[in-house]
Amino acid sequence: MFVGRTRELQLLETAYSSDKSELAVIYGRSGIGRSALVAQFLRNKYQFFSFEAPETVGTSTQLSHFTRRLARHTGDPSLEGTGFQDWYQAFDYATKKVFLQQKDGKKYILFLDELQWMAVGKNALIGLLAHFWDTYWKQHPTMLILCGSVSSFMINNVLRSKTFYGRTTLEINLKGLQPAEAYTILGKRRSFEEAMKYLLVFGSVPKYLEQVDMHQSFNENMNRMCFSKNGGMLQEAETIFHRQFRKPDTYIKIITLLANNRCTSQKISKTSGIRSGGGLSSYIDSLINADMIIPHIPFDKEQGTKLVKYETGDEFLHFYLKYMKPNMHIIRQSESSNLFETVTRRGFHTWLGLAFERFCHKHIGYLAKIMCFSDEVMRAGPLFGKTDERFRIDLVYKRTDKVAVVCEIKYSINEIATTVIPEVQRKCSLLNPPRGFTIRKALISLYGPDKALADSRFFDHSITLRNIFEE
Repeated sequence: MFVGRTRELQLLETAYSSDKSELAVIYGRSGIGRSALVAQFLRNKYQFFSFEAPETVGTSTQLSHFTRRLARHTGDPSLEGTGFQDWYQAFDYATKKVFLQQKDGKKYILFLDELQWMAVGKNALIGLLAHFWDTYWKQHPTMLILCGSVSSFMINNVLRSKTFYGRTTLEINLKGLQPAEAYTILGKRRSFEEAMKYLLVFGSVPKYLEQVDMHQSFNENMNRMCFSKNGGMLQEAETIFHRQFRKPDTYIKIITLLANNRCTSQKISKTSGIRSGGGLSSYIDSLINADMIIPHIPFDKEQGTKLVKYETGDEFLHFYLKYMKPNMHIIRQSESSNLFETVTRRGFHTWLGLAFERFCHKHIGYLAKIMCFSDEVMRAGPLFGKTDERFRIDLVYKRTDKVAVVCEIKYSINEIATTVIPEVQRKCSLLNPPRGFTIRKALISLYGPDKALADSRFFDHSITLRNIFEE
């Protein structure tokens, strides 16, 4: 089932309908739905060639796969026995026999998926693609779509490379589904509270959500997927790191550190032993590009401040490092059908509360849209100081209409009572908004305020799970 991606599909359609050749670059983590997005886009197109490169094989094997795919596409049986000596021959043949044979003036679409495997991690193929793009393909109605699951490769070797500088006309960094879309993947048959638990553990990654058995409870699914020796998610964390990075050990060290604490780069360096400077910055940039960590700039600081704190941005990795990795030996040996309950019996509600806070930070724009001021947001983020372990204010929005919205995030299975008022008033006193700004207050919780708090009209906005999943 294909869900969502309305904006991305519109961007691809606009590029396809333009009167010039277009070069689109799409990247995002494995399982996020890049290939499904392009497949949906290609559904009503009849002039295209697509190739998905197999993982971790050499150039000769890549060429063999490409040749067989091209042979089936062209109906040329001679290709099966002959093959190509190198990518130049393959692209030259495809250019003459396929890509330049458009009909009715329609664009021909060339879709190359998992480009990092196709290139075997090197730049030679990228240079060759640029050559054929400049010399042949862009001279005719062509849409070239380069797609990859290793974000660092796509950014450094394509988007930021001198080879492709100025050539890209569309860039899509594909993220997780919006919460309401993820709820559709879950069949809209779950309670909002249970659906949120899935998002806090697995994020909005379609690949993960599609593994949820609609006939099982949350606990049953967790035991089957994560806490049984044959669980489908047992190897996922290692797979993520080894697909994204050639030498994953240092990245694992940083992520493990951030699973327990929000840290500045200086603290990461001191605790991990990784020297600060360009090396550590490169690791951090790669983790951000892979959506594995999130940088937080204090609300009262400007871009470029050194007071940036990082935290885990991948929901499943955070859960894995907290509950699965420390118990992996037990998981692989146990015959229990309720190991999830045993392992998480203490502190899981607290963990969910912190995960809900991270969820709100990742969906700042989505929450602003629910509160009907997304077009007025200038900046948003938490308020914290250098020595703060926790945020002083969970989330603050600065709006163009001179309003600062202080958000209180509460993960509670009960409605929120008036006892929250002094706490929020104290937090508002910590904020020093610019002259002329008005402070408004928002409550983001599972079930909203109780009657007394609602009647007090203390909060200007209230977001509940119903608002999040029915946006």
